[in-house]
Amino acid sequence: MSKSQSIANLITIALGIFVAYHSYHVLKLGILIIPGAGFLPFLCGLALVVLGIIWRLQPLLFKSPSTAAPAAVRTEAVGEGEPAPLAVSRAKLALAFAATVIYAALFERIGFFLATLLFMLGWQVIVERQRWLKAVIITVLCTVAMYSLFRLLLHVELPSNPFLS
Repeated sequence: MSKSQSIANLITIALGIFVAYHSYHVLKLGILIIPGAGFLPFLCGLALVVLGIIWRLQPLLFKSPSTAAPAAVRTEAVGEGEPAPLAVSRAKLALAFAATVIYAALFERIGFFLATLLFMLGWQVIVERQRWLKAVIITVLCTVAMYSLFRLLLHVELPSNPFLS
């Protein structure tokens, strides 16, 4: 396991512990037939911890033939004007993180529908580099689908647009 994978693994386990602890002590679990607000997040936190532990133990438990022999080292240079793959993934990660933080900040202020429209459109155009027409179609379909799922099927109370109230 590389150093970056090891750090990511520890972050996954720590996040799972935090989510499970917060769900149990702050949100309250409830009981199985009447689950509280923390029931599903608690299960997700436990799943993160278990998967993180499996990820940590995977190299020890499952020795594959490809890990025994060193992989061939790529020696050719990255082409002119072509960004290095690692740099592209870091930039995408930073953009995705920023978009998610902005979405979380706007969610309560401008309501679910408008915040989700802006988030999805920004994600498609800035992070995924989609063409405008495709981005708008994906944005509208995903926003309507998420609204239908949470509001109409699951009856979750979503923040409304304060400008319309």
